[in-house]
Amino acid sequence: MIRPGRGIDNLTGATEKRNAAVHSERPQTPMDVQLIVAVNLMALSALSLLLALLQRRSEMAPFAIVNALVIVAGAAALYWLPQYVGAIVALVFTPFVAAPVALSALQARMTRAGRLEAAARLAALAALFHPTAAMRFTAAFAHAAALSDPQEKARALAALAKEAPPAHRSAIEARLLAERGEWERLLALAAADGNERRLAGYRLRALGETGQVEELMRDYERTKDRTPVEQTVFGWLFVLAFGGRPREVERLAAQTLRLDADTVAYWLAVARGQAGEQATARAEFERLAAGPADRPATAAARRQLEKGWTPPAKLSPAARKTVEEVAARVETECARHARGWRLPRVTFALVAVNALVFVAEIALGGSQNLGTLVALGALWAPLVLQQGEDWRLLTSAFLHFGGMHFALNMLMLALIGRDVEHEIGAIRTLALYLGGALFSSAFVLGLMAFGSVAYGLYVGASGAIFALFGVVGALRVRDWLRHRASLDTFRTAALALAILVQIGADFLLPMSSLAAHLSGFGFGLVAGFFVKPGRGR
Repeated sequence: MIRPGRGIDNLTGATEKRNAAVHSERPQTPMDVQLIVAVNLMALSALSLLLALLQRRSEMAPFAIVNALVIVAGAAALYWLPQYVGAIVALVFTPFVAAPVALSALQARMTRAGRLEAAARLAALAALFHPTAAMRFTAAFAHAAALSDPQEKARALAALAKEAPPAHRSAIEARLLAERGEWERLLALAAADGNERRLAGYRLRALGETGQVEELMRDYERTKDRTPVEQTVFGWLFVLAFGGRPREVERLAAQTLRLDADTVAYWLAVARGQAGEQATARAEFERLAAGPADRPATAAARRQLEKGWTPPAKLSPAARKTVEEVAARVETECARHARGWRLPRVTFALVAVNALVFVAEIALGGSQNLGTLVALGALWAPLVLQQGEDWRLLTSAFLHFGGMHFALNMLMLALIGRDVEHEIGAIRTLALYLGGALFSSAFVLGLMAFGSVAYGLYVGASGAIFALFGVVGALRVRDWLRHRASLDTFRTAALALAILVQIGADFLLPMSSLAAHLSGFGFGLVAGFFVKPGRGR
């Protein structure tokens, strides 16, 4: 606990002076910084662990174990070496969690962009940081896929398939069949595999390539709630391409998936052919077919030219409905990916105002000076309840106690505010942010008035920020209720788990206000079910 400043003494007397505490922001000693770093990294590992368990996939077990190791190391350091806990957790978290995750994400991006040699190098580097059987297999697969000679690649993949466990073996066989264009055999393999999730994307493409477009649409609807999250977007690509939607295919393939130019051109030609633009599609296939033989798009284009040309069959009303729903979904997802990192105007303005107020705190006595905080508008219950200074319910949300508190809150505001503003619009975002700030402050004030929590000095934007998290939660639940796809289930579950992890982190950080966080989140969650999406949606 911290001794309040003289201005607070004059209002509350000796008894309340002894009981008063600064909630969320007490003086940040080096140990505080260590604790904050450790708890945040442990929270990330806890969330990663829970999400890995949620996916119920055997290959995620090693990733779950290393995240559990971070949590165990943090707990041990909290007990035996609390003064170094942040450094210890960071030393475990960085090589075992952060590095392999970042490298694997870059490898996937390079693979989609057609830079297979770079992808293989990244996969090998990730396996060094995370030397499990699954990561070593991924590195070996990436190396085989990067071979330029088609026959050498086929031999390498076939040899890898013989040594792989059944789950990986069927995926490799499906990859080989797809590269050779043996779609009927691929469908037979998918039917015999016994795991409907494993080859979901390959099965959808094979149905489209063999002209079974109606069956493709029915299969998508039947399995969209069970398709692995990482295959969901490719499922959209196949539905749109064989459903004849070139505009959406181009946006999805180029902006969201970021496929290489030849692969984008191939799927665009497929979509145009299915849309009835036969001459345009044929010309594009001919251009691609003249390319280097080692490119997948070249071989695929040649097979399209060999098939012959027939007018696309007219889709049934049910199939058209599926295509329209996926097209609308892709428009939303592409808009999200096209945002970039530039902050929209309201989020930028809120960060700027918080920054200006923080500069004022420093100039007028320091951001950890209680007298300065009270003078600038911190939430101190006697001043509100006895002096009628209700404006403190809002001004306290723009004050921060120390540089780390300010930096963490502004990082959270920039990340979540950007998404919320793009989805529901600027005016609604501002209204919900200010409403969340007022509601969380009023809720905490009510708890203090009724004696549920001890009097304390409250400052910080976290109540308002958690209101924006609540809005996102409502939007994700609405997405799930509308689409019932596995991607929406995963996103909703991830957000719920993140809130649970945050509650645990609040218990470990005595300076945090759980009441402010939960009340802000609850306000945003309820309001989010009534707010209408804006243009960004």
